[in-house]
Amino acid sequence: MLRPAGVGRIALGGPRRMARHQRGEETLKASELDLSKVLEFQPALGKILLGNDRMLLFRQDAFASLRKLLYEQLGETMARAMLMQFGHRCGAGDHESISSQYPWDTELDELAAGPMMHNWEGIVSVEVSTIDFDRQTGRFHLMARWRNSYEADVHVRTFGPSSSPVCHSLTGYASGWCSSFLGAPALAIEHACAGMGAPECRVEIRTPDAWGPEADPWKQSLAATNYSIARELEDKLMTIERQRAAISALSTPIIKVWDGVLALPLIGVMDSARAAQVTEALLEAVVQSGSRYILLDLTGIDVVDTTTANHFVKIIRAVALLGAKLIVTGIAPPVAKTVVGMGVDLDRVQTLATLEDGLKACILQMS
Repeated sequence: MLRPAGVGRIALGGPRRMARHQRGEETLKASELDLSKVLEFQPALGKILLGNDRMLLFRQDAFASLRKLLYEQLGETMARAMLMQFGHRCGAGDHESISSQYPWDTELDELAAGPMMHNWEGIVSVEVSTIDFDRQTGRFHLMARWRNSYEADVHVRTFGPSSSPVCHSLTGYASGWCSSFLGAPALAIEHACAGMGAPECRVEIRTPDAWGPEADPWKQSLAATNYSIARELEDKLMTIERQRAAISALSTPIIKVWDGVLALPLIGVMDSARAAQVTEALLEAVVQSGSRYILLDLTGIDVVDTTTANHFVKIIRAVALLGAKLIVTGIAPPVAKTVVGMGVDLDRVQTLATLEDGLKACILQMS
């Protein structure tokens, strides 16, 4: 795939012809676009030049990897917005650059150069079927068929067939080129897409006010500013953080079961990260509540290894340093056997069969 390294001047035709175009001695026809005659490879400098512009040649598979990352890391909505805005800037920049340097033979040539650029760049094969425009009144309507869309190809290869159109950078480019040509916003949408299993893509371009609700996804993608994209990403991160906090709270459910008595029922696996989280939450709860007794219920712990047992010992010691007493309840026979076999010292820790027994013991000791 060949793309400009940045928005800038794009040279068309041979050097002499290019000079005549620049001096205004000749007008430019869309049919005269021939990138094969002006690409200059400079491997010693690590450059490919199109006139004075640096171009980038990279694999389609590389774009597929980038697209996959965008979808996975940002989600479909933001990925679509970024790809469409990228295409829009390419299309508008290409039109502005060419039109500022070369006089067009006709307005139709100027407009038709956009599809020709896509053809030459290996992006997609474009066949225009309908063109109707009037720059003075702002009327614009274009319909075309896209064949061999690289974007549909990489999407299907990466994600499989889609339930919605996927040629976001292509519709962005078409929107950008036509908007720059018209001097007013134009919006391209896909009615059919090869990424959805259609034999070809069908695109239509109108001014935004000429579209109905069917164009809303494309409108929203182009309307998404850097701020709105960043804000949506921030909202997603905040949602993840709230979910993490909720899960964290569920994994350390500290319950006040009596005045001065807290219960902490543990379920599942106790690794180092969770042990640190449990210890911190429990100590904070002891200090805030002023509780004198802690019931550590292990009914939901089925497997204990040396590391897990040592975590329990550290929790018990930490609670003792705050002047509170910790009672362990609900130790299952396999867990008890494992703890004894490991030689873990729990002689100073009161253990009882059930959480109910532990609560009764706390009440008796407080009375």
